[in-house]
Amino acid sequence: MELVDKFDNKRQSLNKTTERQVKVEGEYRQSVHIWIQNSKGEFLIQKRSPNKNTFPNKWAPTGGGVEAGEGTFEAALRECKEELGIDIEVDKMEYILSFKRKFDFMDVWLVKQDVEISNLVLQEEEVIDAKWATIEEIRELMKKDEFARSIAIYFDMLLDLLEYPY
Repeated sequence: MELVDKFDNKRQSLNKTTERQVKVEGEYRQSVHIWIQNSKGEFLIQKRSPNKNTFPNKWAPTGGGVEAGEGTFEAALRECKEELGIDIEVDKMEYILSFKRKFDFMDVWLVKQDVEISNLVLQEEEVIDAKWATIEEIRELMKKDEFARSIAIYFDMLLDLLEYPY
């Protein structure tokens, strides 16, 4: 059972902890996306398991829910370790942006770190594949509906913040 802290629409704590799947109008949990970028400017993306409730078999950045008592920085580190077996170098992490969705606040983190695909240890119940992809390849996956559509709402903003001409 995964527990999460709940927040109001101003991201103020409600001093309430519930199971992750409990969704109540006006209550929000926290989530993270982590974009890992190598020295070539490519992004490490992962293919979600066919057993996932949301976006099964779709490509996405690493991410997940923030557990009770945890901050988004710690959650980003944990998710990378759990899903890909990566130990993130803390000094290579940068907070990029936040936005509110229907039931959560999403924090987006950037990690500039070279990672060997052959060294990844995929969490089978979450991830079935991983690869490095260029911006163009990610856009093509989005066009073919092979990328989690929740990313499309902020992908251009992410690139703007990273100062990419696109």
